[in-house]
Amino acid sequence: MAELTKQERDALIERMNDLDERLYPDDPDQDPDQKTSILLREEYYQVKAEYADRLPRMLLSRCPHTGEDLLRVFDPFGMDGPWWQIQTDILYEEPRAPETFQVLLGAADLQDREPIEVRQQVQPGPGAPFVVPRLLGLPGMQAVIGRRVLATGDVTYPIAYFSPEEIAPIELHQPWCRQDYWFKTEDGDPAWSVSNDLFDFDLEPWLKNGQLFWTDLEDPEGSVLGAGDGICPFVGLPGLQERQQVGAGDVFSMGLPTGEPPDPFA
Repeated sequence: MAELTKQERDALIERMNDLDERLYPDDPDQDPDQKTSILLREEYYQVKAEYADRLPRMLLSRCPHTGEDLLRVFDPFGMDGPWWQIQTDILYEEPRAPETFQVLLGAADLQDREPIEVRQQVQPGPGAPFVVPRLLGLPGMQAVIGRRVLATGDVTYPIAYFSPEEIAPIELHQPWCRQDYWFKTEDGDPAWSVSNDLFDFDLEPWLKNGQLFWTDLEDPEGSVLGAGDGICPFVGLPGLQERQQVGAGDVFSMGLPTGEPPDPFA
């Protein structure tokens, strides 16, 4: 399938919203009958599947160990798409990642914009780039920061973590925009967890000790750059240094992780 254009993507989002309103009207008296509900749900998931299949697979990072590109499914058109939502029932078919890739986190600066188009809850991270010290304390772990500007003007910062060592999934972190993360145990059983790790917005020490790098995602021939390659463009950026929640056309501050073990059922 061809990648979505912005116009095609926006039409899919509008169709999803329309189907959702018909499935769950504000007035219970307007609830669809069983047959209509089945047909609406079928169409709803067909539209979502097209969205998932046709989103671009974009360059979001490069491995500092091998130089390999990290391509991921990404919605660059705006945070009103399901890719950004806290809860998702979409299974995205990701390109093969470098063997060193561990997890993708991120930040987003909305530039003081009112995101009136975002209806569902989105947690796009803080407004400025950061690192998670606990993750960088894992064997061989290094992080790479990049920059992608959405069609809405929101500036996003993919932050990918790489290690050539074998890291147990339980030691990682929920991915960008998600509240939890699922993985398989050593026995092959499904399990899930939530991380409440501290964030660090002071990037300079991590650059100097060789654990933090950056890359130009707009340059298809770009490389991974470190402390000896000039001034890092991601140090000292403005932006809210707290987690954000976007939804119902507004932005709310959620504070910062405390580092304490979380209660996943709270």
